[in-house]
Amino acid sequence: MTFLSLFDTAFTSILNGIVVTAAIMAILYFILKSFSRNMVRTPIFYITGIVTALLLVVQISLMIGAMKAKDAADSAEIYLSQLLENSSGTVGANDSQHYLDTVTETFPIIGVYIGIADFSGHDVSDLAESMHETMISFLNTYIWHRVGWIISIIIVGCLIVMMFDKRNPSTGKPKSKATMASRKNYDDF
Repeated sequence: MTFLSLFDTAFTSILNGIVVTAAIMAILYFILKSFSRNMVRTPIFYITGIVTALLLVVQISLMIGAMKAKDAADSAEIYLSQLLENSSGTVGANDSQHYLDTVTETFPIIGVYIGIADFSGHDVSDLAESMHETMISFLNTYIWHRVGWIISIIIVGCLIVMMFDKRNPSTGKPKSKATMASRKNYDDF
């Protein structure tokens, strides 16, 4: 049952990542199109768009998964505090890893992001709260790293597309090639 729960969480995170990425890409398309219509008609735009979209799907899916793990961490704190309700003493390194393994068996999404625990020296009565605070702190850091990657990917993608824009730097208008129809041919006398 835990594998199916983890599979369901992964599938919904990826699906949500695709939807959010599609929305971001549509917004970027209209923003870039407002700068220049020619900018969104180049092969560089399409290649950069595909690469950017793939990278965004990965980062956004990981971020959404971490948000779901944060929700599970709240439930894990309650579960662990009930598990340790009648226990007392200090926790050793092996004990803290055993408790984390017990939590990840019940909440497998937490095991995807957190694999090792060392809460040696903590009192058993404080272990659930300490473990929860550590999980939330780690997951917050992880989420902010994903946000940084997402913003960086968007900025780099936009800069690449803008670098290859076919605009004349002196006039700001698109470069155009003169056609034969617009030239006068004086050789026909």
